[in-house]
Amino acid sequence: SYYRKLVVNENLKFKCEEDRRYYEEDEEEEIRELDDQMTYEGDEWMLRMEIAAVFHKFIVGSRARNKQKLEMESGATIVVPKREEMEDAIYLKARQKQQIYSCKAMIELLCEKEESKLEYTHFISVPLAYDQKFRMLVDTFREDVVLQRFEGIDSSIFMPSKRMHFTLCMLKLHSHAQVEEMKQALADLAARLAATSDFGKPLIAHMKGLHIMTDDPTNVNVLFTTDRSHELQNRMNALSDMMFELLKARNLVSAAGLMSQRLLSSDGAHAEVKLHATLMNTKYGRSSRDGRFEERSGERETFDASILMERFGQVDFGSVLLKELQLSSLDEMGDEGYYRALAKVPLSS
Repeated sequence: SYYRKLVVNENLKFKCEEDRRYYEEDEEEEIRELDDQMTYEGDEWMLRMEIAAVFHKFIVGSRARNKQKLEMESGATIVVPKREEMEDAIYLKARQKQQIYSCKAMIELLCEKEESKLEYTHFISVPLAYDQKFRMLVDTFREDVVLQRFEGIDSSIFMPSKRMHFTLCMLKLHSHAQVEEMKQALADLAARLAATSDFGKPLIAHMKGLHIMTDDPTNVNVLFTTDRSHELQNRMNALSDMMFELLKARNLVSAAGLMSQRLLSSDGAHAEVKLHATLMNTKYGRSSRDGRFEERSGERETFDASILMERFGQVDFGSVLLKELQLSSLDEMGDEGYYRALAKVPLSS
């Protein structure tokens, strides 16, 4: 049989070879960047990857299937600390550094997807409860409503006046390191706010009226009061924009997470925080434990608020000076009955 020999010019550059050369250069650059985080032990490299202990179960997976898949695809070995050690880290080992980087990237992607399954742990609020007159008016409202004996409404679904607040953002901080990072971000926010021209003006909310989340007053699970003025809304949105930018830069929140909480405009370009001070919420009903924020499974109970809103719709809770932002854990109470402050940011001078 005959065949024809193909003669190829040795100086000819193939695009795939050039691409590979650039790709390898990129890899080397990345490797140099992360070198100081690695140690060489025995005949392999090791990287301590900081990752909250609550994510370990997702990395391991049912019958260790996720772990096996990650190891097989990356070529690295994953060492997960024992559950009782509660260490916010895992260890990656491999003969080649690139195998560790591949594994790290896969784990980060997996945890990003799984985070939606985790509960919120902390939140940022603007406390209203410190104002004694406001608390008294909220308590009076509760007593007046309970006396009316509306169907489906009893005292257990009212927010305690000592916990009244605006929520600006819910958070998932699953490690001590993330909480410390959050405190740093809020210290940066405090410095930025203090430099704005608005910082010299007091921030006041005129709390008036009853409002619901939907258009149907006969089928309600949350009733709230607020200040609907554009001035307050614009100032709180500007502040929230500043805060969200700082939190995103530190990977403490994601744009998708903020969108799911409905804290951004529909195009995701800027903050649109809906200020509401919850007065009544059916998830605080008799079956919830000490009124804590917790999502119970099954259908949320609702009540008919139409007559209540007719009779009390114009209720005025007065003006409240908004003093500060506060970082709190959802299940830690302070001495005054409000959520214990882990960090504070003054809102005006």
